Amino acid sequence: MSLLCISFAAAPSYSSAVPPRAGSALHAATAGRSPAAVAVAGRRALLDAVAVSAAGSILAGLPLAASASGGATAGKYTTIPVAKRRYFGRVKQGVFEFLNMGGAVEKGDFKSQPVTAFFSQTIVSTSARQKSGCAMSDNCKVKEEYSSRWEDLQLSMFLLGNAFRLDSGKPPEKVKQVKEAKAFFSEVEKLQRAMRQNNAAEAKARFASATNALDVYLNDVELPPTVDDVYSSKADTKVPSLCQGSFCV
Repeated sequence: MSLLCISFAAAPSYSSAVPPRAGSALHAATAGRSPAAVAVAGRRALLDAVAVSAAGSILAGLPLAASASGGATAGKYTTIPVAKRRYFGRVKQGVFEFLNMGGAVEKGDFKSQPVTAFFSQTIVSTSARQKSGCAMSDNCKVKEEYSSRWEDLQLSMFLLGNAFRLDSGKPPEKVKQVKEAKAFFSEVEKLQRAMRQNNAAEAKARFASATNALDVYLNDVELPPTVDDVYSSKADTKVPSLCQGSFCV
């Protein structure tokens, strides 16, 4: 709660007396509306920005670059349809790879390819590049960074779940779907600990518990349960473009 208070203190205020800047998202969303409606839209935008800030704090341990690929770091409110378009593919792929570990966990083969593939840093989250308009020095180079499918699944589940909040002012940690996602994360962490200890019986139990927790989450974000055939093959993680005329998002 202290984080939210700091965010409100640092954020700019919105006033119906000052019209939104032409060309801005708020200007487009409030064109032709009354000053009172514009003020409400401004306040909602502020609350949404604070919620995204809180999400970043809670997931501070994950690679920041991984969030950029979904486009949710711009401080804008993510509606449920937009969140589905951005994160369904990534969540489905993460669930596919998680379930793919089931056979190895059952056999106690914790060094098998499905297990290492899920937890290893194999996803390029930031591509190596040269900063534009920068002199030739080491500081001008952006290094390639990696994240794991497990880390990406945590991030995409969190952001998708947070979009289902009914009150835009509710902090992420109080959103039901976020709580359900964190329950799954906790079970997977216990699974990892059991595998590190080479405790086959405990690993089986934790994998089953994690799968049950995952099913609860999937149901509440309107995705099929883990037994569905949709998770029997790889998912398309690319965010589909949504266009109207020449304008695409």
